[in-house]
Amino acid sequence: MLDSDTEMNEYTSQWGLTPTGFYVPSFDELLSHIQDQMLTYISPDLVMTTNSTSGAVARMLAISEKRHWEHQQLTYYSTFISTASDAALDYIGGNLALKRKVDKPSYATIKITTQGEYLMQAGEEFMTDDGYEFTLLKDILTTQNSDGSWTGTGWVQCEDTGQDTNVAANTITTEVNPDDNVIAITNPEKAAGGQDYEIDDIYRERLRMENAARPGSTAAGIRSALINLDGVREVNIVENPYEDADKYGNPPNSVHIYCLGGIKEDIAETLVDYIAAEAETVGTQVMTVKDATDHPRTVKFDFATDKPIYAKITVNIDDSWNEDDGADFIKQSVADYINYLQMGDPLYITRLYPPVYDIEGIRDAEIEIGTDPKQLAEKDILQKDFEATTCDPDNIEVVVNGI
Repeated sequence: MLDSDTEMNEYTSQWGLTPTGFYVPSFDELLSHIQDQMLTYISPDLVMTTNSTSGAVARMLAISEKRHWEHQQLTYYSTFISTASDAALDYIGGNLALKRKVDKPSYATIKITTQGEYLMQAGEEFMTDDGYEFTLLKDILTTQNSDGSWTGTGWVQCEDTGQDTNVAANTITTEVNPDDNVIAITNPEKAAGGQDYEIDDIYRERLRMENAARPGSTAAGIRSALINLDGVREVNIVENPYEDADKYGNPPNSVHIYCLGGIKEDIAETLVDYIAAEAETVGTQVMTVKDATDHPRTVKFDFATDKPIYAKITVNIDDSWNEDDGADFIKQSVADYINYLQMGDPLYITRLYPPVYDIEGIRDAEIEIGTDPKQLAEKDILQKDFEATTCDPDNIEVVVNGI
């Protein structure tokens, strides 16, 4: 006969780390094990019913042991990119020298037109019609142009953070404290650099990509380097290795890089650092940056075409429907799916039904989508390689039947 220590080790040999992963024993397994040990080491006459003292103690110990095993399992899985979360995922990213992106404000160049020479001091505030406020970072002194007008440019930072602060061109048009010397204000280009806090799923995918393709001169390496920049949400690289122009008009043996978001100066510096010297880049954004040898080098790229998606979702519900938040849950779930699509990916309407049916209380649903809120249909939306779908929850209308 085996002694009691041998029996205990044999009994628990499949708990914890096993060839198939980390196994956490169930409450019943733990309770049975603890009861066996109490009967062996204390007395075989102990009563183990739920209303007995010994039975209550055994159950308390089983609950405590269950929590202990679960904590060990979390500790074990926190060492892997695929299963780590929160701070554990941040530690893994730190080991890879790849920090999580935090929420940041956007920046924009503004142009002011004045009655004559005028000094606008740093700290002056401007805003959009949507209420986003921007602060001037450095003084602007307007100068006279050949046509007699007085203009100057400056750099402003948004007071808020997030992707929504990347406001469109010509939307920063109002001075918070109006000045009679100022004739007009605008931002000639879209604001850039604003980003949301990077949630675990997106951060985890970026860490996986970093492992698969370290930053370098390959297409995958260049994409990895660019997507790590603040404000850059997606990157696509269209290579044309042939001797003829491709379907988009890219010249032979060229590389056309598209970025969704980001600051153009940061993108240009990264391209100079990583792209091969002999590569011919294509794009409407033309930037000259000094390389590691202090020689100027010109690179070209483009910002991706942002394709806003609108949707109308009609649902029939049952008694489990959440009247207060159900519609908002649908909007957020569908918007999240659309925003997670990669640049160039088609938006298949059938893929939108699972996120909708995941919301409790929905019996059936009908979904229509489109790029124009007045022209929605139940059909797929295809994209070119340089197009990226985005969807604001406010772009989604939810019609609820059955309340």
